[in-house]
Amino acid sequence: MKTFLYNLYKNIETKERRLLYLFFEITRKCCLDCLHCGSDCKSDSAYPEIDTDGWLKIASYIKKKFAPPPFIAITGGEPLLRRDLPLIGKTLTSNGIGWGIVTNGFLLDKTKMEELIASGIKSMTISLDGDEESHNFLRNNKLSYERALNSIKIAAGSGIDMFDVVTCVFQDNLDKLDTIANILLDSGVQYWRLFRIFPIGRAKNNERLRLDYNNTWKMINWVKDNKKKYKAKGLTINLSCEGYLPMQTDLKVRDAPFFCRAGVNIASILSDGTITGCSNNGESFYEGNITKDDLLYVWRNRFKNFRDKSWLKDKICADCSHLKNCRGSSIHLWDLNRKSPYFCYMKEEILT
Repeated sequence: MKTFLYNLYKNIETKERRLLYLFFEITRKCCLDCLHCGSDCKSDSAYPEIDTDGWLKIASYIKKKFAPPPFIAITGGEPLLRRDLPLIGKTLTSNGIGWGIVTNGFLLDKTKMEELIASGIKSMTISLDGDEESHNFLRNNKLSYERALNSIKIAAGSGIDMFDVVTCVFQDNLDKLDTIANILLDSGVQYWRLFRIFPIGRAKNNERLRLDYNNTWKMINWVKDNKKKYKAKGLTINLSCEGYLPMQTDLKVRDAPFFCRAGVNIASILSDGTITGCSNNGESFYEGNITKDDLLYVWRNRFKNFRDKSWLKDKICADCSHLKNCRGSSIHLWDLNRKSPYFCYMKEEILT
């Protein structure tokens, strides 16, 4: 019954097409050279970027065209590399638009935090990918753990409306999840999300970064077995929103059941103006460019492949017993030219 009702809810949400969450990927540049980066971000990236005036105009457009306006999540690359970030944030705030950032924490200090708060920031997500050894390995920088942990403590004590930490789980930190949980508790963190690294970008051919089927379920089962324990200590743990799981398992590892909202409630504007669903979607799911297309029109009239999953009949999912509920899992795990997603919790052959 819960599964039936949730599917009904998803159908209604898909038909209504309310834009609730909009990503601004304001840069592809990054101060780190992480081994798992799906976007292959670099400090000297020559990837095209919308300039300051362009983002300010987009903020004004959103206020005029969307009522109520979606929440803006500013990402990168590393958004703190943009000196105009406080100005962009302040402009969003003045237009009545809530916003937050996703950061690796390397550049955040008390001064920057105060500046962001003064600009009206509402949420922040920082990455911590293990203890010092595993985090610095994945982030490919010997100072990254110290900087990230310091940033986490600053954000946790800032009084910001919403703050959480995300962890990319891979072979080196899979057996350190309790260690990480206790580090977060000691740092004042209340919310923690776990991700599985999927094989695109730099992680594509790096076997050390990937979890096989058994280790993937080891991660899922760790969350299931420990969620209540850490909740009692003040730390809410959730498996990330990517990847379908049957309802009876899902409710034990997530506060809200799986629903890929890309193209349903979520859209993204990439640094060059590309319009898509989730900012991690591949090119086969690009829907236009804000430098030449009207975002509201695109949102209302395109995004067919996000909302109509008939293309799944030509994929490995076609004869899967979970298809009706799963609906192809997360869009960002797909390239429409592939016959299968990059990973699937339910099919062992995709994770081996």
